[in-house]
Amino acid sequence: MKGNNGSGNNVSRDDWRTPKELFNTLNNQYNFAFDCCASKENRKCELYSDDFQNEWLRLHRAWINPPFSKATEMIDHFFDRTISGIGIYRIDNIESYLWNFILNNADWVFIIRGRTNYEGHEGHGARFGSALFGVGVPPPENIEGVALKRYS
Repeated sequence: MKGNNGSGNNVSRDDWRTPKELFNTLNNQYNFAFDCCASKENRKCELYSDDFQNEWLRLHRAWINPPFSKATEMIDHFFDRTISGIGIYRIDNIESYLWNFILNNADWVFIIRGRTNYEGHEGHGARFGSALFGVGVPPPENIEGVALKRYS
């Protein structure tokens, strides 16, 4: 039986890239300026970092699709250093520490309808759905799914 035993958070899946169509739809609404978890080869924005050491992050709207093997660390940095931005992560285990952390820090979570087909692994579709999370910006407008907003 397949299940979430943490085996998906490994280096072999770190290069799963955000689908261009999804990023473009989001970028049209949010106008991202900084890609938090990127290399020169896979960046989605002119400004990027693979280690969050760039202080530009506080000044610009950020995008994050963290490498699975460093997801907890990178998402923690995202909420610590981001004023406004959007992230994406698989939504396979909502009761996990990481999702508990996201739910306690994001302004909203948006569950994308269907499965996100990440680039870089043709023939190996995602086993789980994905969700977006945001801080300092409204939920997406042109993507099918359901927004869960945090109320104070």
